[in-house]
Amino acid sequence: MSSKIPFVTFCIAGALAGCGGGNPSPPSIGAQIDRMGRAAVNTALTNPFATVPSQTSDTVKDAYNLSSDPTNWSTFIGGPVGLYIAGNLAILDALDGVCGNQPFARAGNPPPADRYKPLATVLADDQLYVNTSSGTCASYLAVETGATNDCGGRTPLYNSIDVTYAVVAGPAQSVVNGITQDADGTASLTAFPFLANPN
Repeated sequence: MSSKIPFVTFCIAGALAGCGGGNPSPPSIGAQIDRMGRAAVNTALTNPFATVPSQTSDTVKDAYNLSSDPTNWSTFIGGPVGLYIAGNLAILDALDGVCGNQPFARAGNPPPADRYKPLATVLADDQLYVNTSSGTCASYLAVETGATNDCGGRTPLYNSIDVTYAVVAGPAQSVVNGITQDADGTASLTAFPFLANPN
């Protein structure tokens, strides 16, 4: 009996040594390649018309996706027409035929140069805000637009692309992408993992 115990101890020690002597180190995470707090903002607003001098649309989108430090996100707010988010908000504001009716658009005659900066600032801040004091979650961008009775955030059931289109086009909210449901089925707010089964 005593000769078996040292043998078992030797086998266990040998197995641990062969596996590195303990738990393996976690894999290292590489460079960030995407971010999606605000769906469609990068595609629709950073440089969709390739108007940023010496930068292609893809170059700007890649730079936006690689930016992991929130203190640098304000660089994508931009300014004049066609330059980053504020400039492209000016272009897309005309989709409903009325300029200056986007949320937070600054009024004035002539329009101020920073007319679209407030909304650009909200959209460039690529984080989801949640009002934890509310048990009602019905609207994407609810917290950002001042709703006090909605939790906001972005549940799997929100059509966040259509909401983004409606916001940039103005209050008419007639701009839609035509997709009302994922082809894989309906997501859930109560059953883990919440998203529909993959196809």
